[in-house]
Amino acid sequence: MMRVDVRATLLLRRARRIGRALGRDTRATAAVETALILPVALTMLALVIFGAEAFDAQRKVTLTARTATDLITQEMPQYPSGKPSIAQSNVVNDLSFAAFVIRPFDPSNLSMVASEVQINSDETHATVIWSQAYNGATARTVSSSFTLPIGLGTGQKNNYFVLGEVYYAFTPFSLFTQLAALTLHDSIYLTPRASPSLNLLVGQ
Repeated sequence: MMRVDVRATLLLRRARRIGRALGRDTRATAAVETALILPVALTMLALVIFGAEAFDAQRKVTLTARTATDLITQEMPQYPSGKPSIAQSNVVNDLSFAAFVIRPFDPSNLSMVASEVQINSDETHATVIWSQAYNGATARTVSSSFTLPIGLGTGQKNNYFVLGEVYYAFTPFSLFTQLAALTLHDSIYLTPRASPSLNLLVGQ
């Protein structure tokens, strides 16, 4: 019985010495703290970088939509058949020029659609007059109708707008694994500057 008590006492003393030694070893404490904090810190860093980059990309998408639509609405119309018209090639060129705005992001991931629309009599819907796609986008169907943003059509019955739509496939930054691409989007409506409407001369 005595031997058991002595052995237990010795083990207890040794455990206490080891515990005190670990308590005094700041390097061990720091290593444990680092192991616990590092994954959380890296995750927070990745979220901050992702958020900042995504915000910048969305801002570029908005600027691109504004530039593309603005360029088209500033086109000086021709009157080959008495109607104010613009060449299809001019619209494509305007979209191509606007694509440079997305840099330093990759323009190859950018697609756009420019359309002229007429506000319906209910002032809540618009009808597509013509539509031009760029870089793999899908043009809107001519004569199709769609719902306008709230309030946009108020007081605009039968008036014409150029609608510019931009889509960008944004791949988020990640420290740990590759994330799926996000589609960033923005659109803007502007009225033609030099004429009430702009007919599209397809093939010119």
